[in-house]
Amino acid sequence: MEFDDVLEEKGTCWHDLADVTAAGIAKVLLYGPSGTGKTFAALHFGVNGTPAERLVCTEDLTSGEITGTWMPVGENRWEWREGPAIRAWRGAGGVGSRLVIDEVDRASGDALSTLLAMTDSPESARWRNPETAEWVRPGSQFSVVMTSNVEDLNEIAPSLRDRFAVCIRVDRPHPSALRTLSDDLRGPALAGSLGPIGRRVSLRSFYAFDQLRRHCGAQRAAHLIFGADVASSVLDALTISSLA
Repeated sequence: MEFDDVLEEKGTCWHDLADVTAAGIAKVLLYGPSGTGKTFAALHFGVNGTPAERLVCTEDLTSGEITGTWMPVGENRWEWREGPAIRAWRGAGGVGSRLVIDEVDRASGDALSTLLAMTDSPESARWRNPETAEWVRPGSQFSVVMTSNVEDLNEIAPSLRDRFAVCIRVDRPHPSALRTLSDDLRGPALAGSLGPIGRRVSLRSFYAFDQLRRHCGAQRAAHLIFGADVASSVLDALTISSLA
């Protein structure tokens, strides 16, 4: 999947990402409000047809979940299973693929140290397989996209952020995502808010509302998705949007 329809929207976050991807920049940080498609873009755009590996960070994330761990394969027998970072380093045919690191601001301790090693410069990055003693290095096509919902980049460890010269704030859904919504939802979804209080609504909620209202009507869907306290405001906003 490519950015074929984004290139016309100069000055947007998606145009910036398209330029960065086209230039072959291998490390990018996407940050900003949730529900705007950061992870979707990281998994699908600029991956050259090779499936991306995904890693979701938590406070309890271990280095074994990043590089791999020993797994039982029979009685008194264990094998080493490589983790998503090493699989992305290798990629198809050893040339490397995309590694997506979600919620990177939540990584800490041992996991953060391992992420620093996995995202180091190609000249310095290397890892030794504990089973075969093989030294592994990232392939020439290896790339990594980190995502975070933070608004302040200072919330991300400086040592990790330093490895990502390009940081793009994603503040709107991708045009291809908007096209999958009904016409009256595209304007509010692009704005990211509904009603007079300007409540922030993620793209996931718009998708769910669009699907649910076909089954049980707009009013019931608005109550279920957005809550009874703002359902009427949501419906009023959609009525105004459809008339615009």
